Amino acid sequence: MIEKIKEEIVASMMKRAVELSKKATVKTYPNPKVGAVIFDDEGSIVSEGWTQEYGSDHAEADALRKIGFKADGLNMAVTLEPCNHYGKTPPCAKAIFEAGIRAVFVAKGEENSKAGGGMDFLKQNGVKALLVKGFADEVEEINRFFFKGVRTALPWVTAKIALSSDGFITDKVGERCIITGLEAQKHTHVLRNSHTAIAVGAKTVNIDDPMLTVRLVDGFDPQPVIFSRTFSLAPDSKIMKRCPIVFTSASSIGKIYTAQAEIEIMPEDFSLKEALSILYGKYKINSILVEGGADLVKAFLKETLIDEMQLIVSPKTFGTGLPLFDEETKSIFENSFNLTHSEKLGGDLLKIYRDSRSGGCSKLFA
Repeated sequence: MIEKIKEEIVASMMKRAVELSKKATVKTYPNPKVGAVIFDDEGSIVSEGWTQEYGSDHAEADALRKIGFKADGLNMAVTLEPCNHYGKTPPCAKAIFEAGIRAVFVAKGEENSKAGGGMDFLKQNGVKALLVKGFADEVEEINRFFFKGVRTALPWVTAKIALSSDGFITDKVGERCIITGLEAQKHTHVLRNSHTAIAVGAKTVNIDDPMLTVRLVDGFDPQPVIFSRTFSLAPDSKIMKRCPIVFTSASSIGKIYTAQAEIEIMPEDFSLKEALSILYGKYKINSILVEGGADLVKAFLKETLIDEMQLIVSPKTFGTGLPLFDEETKSIFENSFNLTHSEKLGGDLLKIYRDSRSGGCSKLFA
């Protein structure tokens, strides 16, 4: 470690930086969620920062700005390697050097080649830069949407489904059914706020007529995405007021729809993976919450595109209705997903499963 700075001080500062990174919102994307702490050798915190909305300060600049970019002889703990390129903002590595920071402690190296090289720049300019062990997994988990995109050029996919204790998502096919209570519904809105997009199928739109907004908590409305191969959408659907992105293979689209939505005309046999690639590359969407219906969830499962499934199980028993799984998708789910977390939401039970191939640190949910 750097002379005069005890390891426990560095660990404490990094733990604080990790907590600060959680203050960053979904609006930071395409930047990652990062936290930064500026401190002296004795462990007194001088300034703190976290990633602001895209186009504004990164965490390092946020912390430096609060002290007028004057940090001679001080140290910084930051959860991700400082960027070293000009984007919407100048390089953080350059700002750190010019502010006089003496030593920078980093929890995880940058994987985006465009932004990488910050630690090398700092070392070349006389600033000590060290990786700190023990925090990379948590940083990975907080930024699982970001890293999934960097590594695969696809968004992270979370599927949220409410179902009865005997596995049905509705007791009557073709009719709307409220299964869970208020706490579970609030959790759903927290999920919406944390994702950049929300996806449903045409059946869900026509049956439930949802807005898919964030209402029960403070937050940001995700971009609505609709999958409808035959474009069987009612033109007066509420969701049309929110300019959804619609994926379809229908060859003829009415003018009323093209005025209300972003229409992506796809080949007749298009895959969901193709659609996800367009959402990531063209629309800058790095996380999608799939809320239904059953056919869409099954389609995502069959293409092995779901990273996380959140099942909210009600104590209600239906006996008959529309089941979540068929034989094929039940087998996929049981063989691919691991339970990582469960908790009570009022009278309902939340069960979170992760695909064993997906990124993130499941031990955080233990």
